[in-house]
Amino acid sequence: MSFGTKNEDKIQAAVMSAAGTFMLRKFVIIIAAFALSAAMLSAQTPVEKVILKYEDADGSRNFIAQGLKMTLARNLLKSTPVAPVASDVDQLYVLKMEDASQSERLRFVSDLNDALKQYDYYGRQQSKSGEVEVYVHYTSPDSIDELVIYNPEIYSLNSLFGHFTAQELMALDSK
Repeated sequence: MSFGTKNEDKIQAAVMSAAGTFMLRKFVIIIAAFALSAAMLSAQTPVEKVILKYEDADGSRNFIAQGLKMTLARNLLKSTPVAPVASDVDQLYVLKMEDASQSERLRFVSDLNDALKQYDYYGRQQSKSGEVEVYVHYTSPDSIDELVIYNPEIYSLNSLFGHFTAQELMALDSK
């Protein structure tokens, strides 16, 4: 004895098909989200690529801060000439090549010079460890997303990612 409709099997098949379609859509969305995340992670700036290329070179020292590690890094930045924009820094990459071999430093400088062609030169600034060169990368005319500070005397490269305005950076000149 059956209490359902004579189309009960068809209804169950339709429900199963709809559930399968929903699961397939959900699966496709999850895969697309992972692909987008991977693409965003691999979208590196030219200077970031140089830093990551040389981070394991013999004699190099590096420091990369993002996420929770940025809390400590911001406190360190507050004792530097970039203190006024420290709270705007989301990621910090530091590479020091002073102790690397001469040939490694020459390759590093060559790669860095190629990378810096894609940045706007901001100027030179005196620091306690020598004169540094400052470069910026713009996302729009009023918004800077990367500040690069390079000390050629000691082969020290710093890349600060965040959202900076030109006015904030111009204020650093007077500090």
